[in-house]
Amino acid sequence: MDQITKNYIKIGLAGVFWGTLGFFGKTLEAYGMSSEMIAFSRLFSGFLILFTIFAFKDPGVLRIDKKGLWSAMIIGIVSQGIFNLAYFGSIKLVGTFTAVVLLYVSPVIMFLLGTFMYKEKSSKKKVFSVTLCLVGCIYGVTGGDFSTLQSNISGILLGLLAALCYSLMPALSKKTTAKYNPFTIIIYSFMFGALMLIPFAKPLTWIMGVRDRSVFLTIGLFGLVASSIPYCLYIPSLYNVQVSKLGVIASIELVVSIGIAVIFLKEPLNLGKIVGASIIMIAILVMNTNIEMPRLNKKYRIVKKK
Repeated sequence: MDQITKNYIKIGLAGVFWGTLGFFGKTLEAYGMSSEMIAFSRLFSGFLILFTIFAFKDPGVLRIDKKGLWSAMIIGIVSQGIFNLAYFGSIKLVGTFTAVVLLYVSPVIMFLLGTFMYKEKSSKKKVFSVTLCLVGCIYGVTGGDFSTLQSNISGILLGLLAALCYSLMPALSKKTTAKYNPFTIIIYSFMFGALMLIPFAKPLTWIMGVRDRSVFLTIGLFGLVASSIPYCLYIPSLYNVQVSKLGVIASIELVVSIGIAVIFLKEPLNLGKIVGASIIMIAILVMNTNIEMPRLNKKYRIVKKK
């Protein structure tokens, strides 16, 4: 198995771990946490876990120059802070299923970024798969009834903002991780993302009001399972992979999220949601198989019968 294939597998595994975001979000919401505090706890706990590990294991990872720090700050604010704020806000307003379906507008954005920013070669298969993703997202959210878009426009807009910030992660990280240790960028992007969220989350005020101390164990698991592990799989794997493919491959998160939403969170599942999710999964298969799109011949040779 070559390195590029291994990288794609790691990106898929990251998607599996990210699929638990809705579960942790709803669990912490039951403890009385706001969406802002949930977003902060994810980044801050992830930062503490990785900083502690590398402080003892390999302190050199924590060294970074000013240019790298600026890059980590941009990634942290946009693709960590704003993303988590928007995503958990969307989950609160429209539910886990709809929020994660909206997140998968991101393959379309990643395709555009990869094609125009990184000059990656486009193909009929890529265009077809990202188009399927977009159609699947629209159908998964609306179920074919576009009047539902008016029911909670704030939640939908937050979900789309989360998709944009999520899409910018590989675009912002790919060049940075080629120069700096990927784990260094992860640690400091978590830190800057958490710092950006402090005015919204007001963590000290929340801590003073905590009654059930078991919430801190849940936060620790949240930071490990839905933050530290997936990003440690994802960010180092960005090198030598196509940005335009990333969103579709990581879409395995959708399947995990749907399973958790239906089985554990008891969210309703209708035909429209099933169809939308199925279309997105077909897009994943199309992107990751060797099936070639049929070519249309423009010229036809006429053979005369003798």
